[in-house]
Amino acid sequence: MEDAARDGRTGAGAFVLLALALAGFAFSLSRWCDRLDLALLDREWAVLRAIAPRTVPEDIVIVGVDDASVKAVPQPLGAWNQPLGEVLVRIASGKPRAMALVLALPDRSLDVLGPGLDRALLVGLAAARANGPFVVALPIDASTHAARPMYDPYYAVLGKERLGIDLWPRDDDGITRRFSLAIPTQDGGFPTLDGRLCQVLHVRCRDGLIDFSLGAGYQYIPFREVLEMRDAQRVQRLFRDRIVLIGDARANSDRIAAPMDLAAWESPGRESPGIVLHAQALRTAMLGTASSEAPRPAAVLLLALAALLALVRDARIAFAAAALGALALLALGTASLHAGVFLPIGAALATLLAALLAGIGLRRRARDRPFR
Repeated sequence: MEDAARDGRTGAGAFVLLALALAGFAFSLSRWCDRLDLALLDREWAVLRAIAPRTVPEDIVIVGVDDASVKAVPQPLGAWNQPLGEVLVRIASGKPRAMALVLALPDRSLDVLGPGLDRALLVGLAAARANGPFVVALPIDASTHAARPMYDPYYAVLGKERLGIDLWPRDDDGITRRFSLAIPTQDGGFPTLDGRLCQVLHVRCRDGLIDFSLGAGYQYIPFREVLEMRDAQRVQRLFRDRIVLIGDARANSDRIAAPMDLAAWESPGRESPGIVLHAQALRTAMLGTASSEAPRPAAVLLLALAALLALVRDARIAFAAAALGALALLALGTASLHAGVFLPIGAALATLLAALLAGIGLRRRARDRPFR
C-alpha cells in the first residue's frame, strides 16, 4: 500500500510539474506576460540607476527651445528662420564634433513675411554643414505616415545624406524603450536621426534597448541664451568637440512616453522630451551598451526550474523557497540587464506563484487521502 501511495504521489507530482511548465510556457507567449516583463524591465533600470549607475563622458549638449525662448523671440516658432540661422552659425563657430537639428524646417519660402528670411536659414544650415557632421531630423506625418515636405533650397543644402527619420518604436504598452538605426522603406531602409549620426561620426553602433542606467540626467542651454551669446570663448567652452542637439525642451511639446524622464530640469515622470530621448539613445548606441534580449530557451529553463517548487512537501520550506526564488529571479534579471542582456523573468515568477499554489493543493490531497 505504501508503494502504491508513493507511486500515486509521484504520478500526480509529475503531472502537475508538466502542467505547470506548459502553462508557464503558454503564459510566456501572451501579451500579459509581455506587459509584466516590460514593467519589471523598468524597475530593473530604476534599480541599476540607483545602485550601479554607469558614468560616461558628458560629450552631448542639448540646446533647448524652452518657453522663455519662445517668448523672447518675436517671430512665431514656425517662422524662426533668422534666429535659427544665427544659432546654427554661432554653435558651428564653437567647432563641435557634430550637430543635429531636431526641429521641423519650413516646407515653403518665408520671404513673403520678410525679405531675406530664407537666406538667413540657408546661411545657418551651410555653416553647420561646413563645420562637420550635421544631421537634420525628418519628421513623419502621423496621418499620412510619410516624411513631411521640406523647402527645396534647404534640401539642396543638406542633401539626402544629412537627413534622419525622427520616429520612435513603441512597445505594446505605448512606451518607448528601444531605438532603431534605420526604418524599413520601399527602397530597403532609411537611417533614423541617431543612426545617421552614428554613420557620419563613423561610429559602429547597434540598436536595441535604450540604456536608461547610463550617465547623469541632462541639462540644457536655452536657445535664447545661445542667440544672445557674443563671447566667442564661451561658445568654444560650451560646444567644442561635443555633439550638440538642438530641439524642443518645452513641457507640453514633443513628449515621448518612456520608462523615466532623464531631463534633469523636470520633475521625475513617465514622459520625456524627444530631444532627451535622442540624446540617451545616441549615448547608448555610441557606447555599445544597447541590451539585446536573451534567447527564449533561457526564459523557458527558468520557468521549468520554478515549476519544481510544486514538489516541495514541507509548507514552510516551500514558502521560503518561493520567496528566495523570486528574489533570485529579480536579482538575476537586474544583473543580466547590467551585463547587456534583457532576460524576461515574468513567466518564471508567475510559474513560481502557480507552483506554490499547486504544492498547497498536492499537500492537501495527500492529507485527505492517506494510505495506511
